[in-house]
Amino acid sequence: MPDSLPSYSDLVDSSTQDNILLMGKNGSNVDTMIFVHVDLTTQKITLLSLPRDLYYDGRKINATYAEKGIAAQVAAVENVLGYKVHHYALIDMYAFKDVIDLLGGVDVTLTEDLIDPTYKVCDGEVCSTLYYPAGTYHLNGTEALRVARSRHTTSDYSRAERQQLILTGLKNKAQSLGFGDAATFLSVVNTVLASLETDFDAGDVLQDYFRYQNFELDSGYVLSTGNVLGNLPVPVSYVTSHPITTCTNEADPSTCTTTYALDALQPKDGNWDAIKWYVREIFQ
Repeated sequence: MPDSLPSYSDLVDSSTQDNILLMGKNGSNVDTMIFVHVDLTTQKITLLSLPRDLYYDGRKINATYAEKGIAAQVAAVENVLGYKVHHYALIDMYAFKDVIDLLGGVDVTLTEDLIDPTYKVCDGEVCSTLYYPAGTYHLNGTEALRVARSRHTTSDYSRAERQQLILTGLKNKAQSLGFGDAATFLSVVNTVLASLETDFDAGDVLQDYFRYQNFELDSGYVLSTGNVLGNLPVPVSYVTSHPITTCTNEADPSTCTTTYALDALQPKDGNWDAIKWYVREIFQ
């Protein structure tokens, strides 16, 4: 981090870039946000995940969609990152499963063991703990959803990285399908679009697929406490598990009052320009 951060007021928007916000939801809240930055000059696609617990504009950012709608969710991500979103796509987790099955599954390589005793896995009448040793797997839709959702024994950051691995696998699968003509691919696209809330149409997807299919993919970037975020208490007007006691006179308990806070992610030192600086470092 530089000693003095620039002040960023305008969104980065260029004809040589295409920015796509991919989101996944469970119920009414958006649980997954992946910003896809396409650089047409370098022919490079960069994936950046945003944590759902990022506290922005008086709420966790993943609650924006439920409270204000898709346009507000997109605007919140734009304001946090400082980059214009040109297209968005939101998919329900169960539709996500169906899309992967439609494409015949996806190959994913896990670099670490994934063990989650809190995640019950049932195949037929046999149930067990979610467990994938490090290695390469061909996952069907249900299996990919399990890998994408598990977080209790790892973290939201590790889950975001696994979600990016699945996206990478989907890109590789699309390349390997060997669509000989646009009509064949279009039939698949129309089926997938029916599962999305998006401003893409079939023509957009078709154009982007053939335009970007051979671009280099750079993944693994996640906004986290390992870079520009901190776990900070945010005062709230309701009872939480984080009480805060404030005293006007430390020696007199009668002057003390107890309020509550929500443990949430925000930029270190409260400077939102730190995120914008970090994102520019990645993309530029």
